[in-house]
Amino acid sequence: MKTLLIATTAAALALSGAVAANAQDVGQVYGSVGYQGTQNDTTDTNVNGINARIGTRLTPYFGIEGEAALGTDSDKGPGGEYKLTNKVAAYGVGFLPVSPRFDLIGRVGVSDTDLKAPAAAGKLEQGTALEYGVGAQYHFDNDLALRADYTKADFNGDKGEAGTTSVSLIKKF
Repeated sequence: MKTLLIATTAAALALSGAVAANAQDVGQVYGSVGYQGTQNDTTDTNVNGINARIGTRLTPYFGIEGEAALGTDSDKGPGGEYKLTNKVAAYGVGFLPVSPRFDLIGRVGVSDTDLKAPAAAGKLEQGTALEYGVGAQYHFDNDLALRADYTKADFNGDKGEAGTTSVSLIKKF
């Protein structure tokens, strides 16, 4: 599943580059690095991580982005310590410019998440989730912005839900 998500994201970004070549104002590419905290309802834990995103605006109001995250700490849950191993995701993103420096954001996508679980449980693959969230970003200038968002993950089957809050620094290219 991770390979499919990565391939889909790469193909979408490549296609968006082709679209960008045909329209001067469309195709703004950005990358970000941020810190995130996730409350996992399945394991009743709070785990943190570092995320990286790359995306592009296909229009002034719609874009796509890919995300990858790695865990930075663990939390005690049922049976022992849990830690985010990795997460990959792809999203469609809606932008609502409120002012020249401030955007509201909505995003919907799909993710694949793995957690390191206690030795008795082994590797816990939470698997594929439908993700949706909201946020805002403030542009310091034409190249740098600060973004805060909240994204909810609904995992397939009976694997529960998780909510992630993140703060990221964005650099436009």
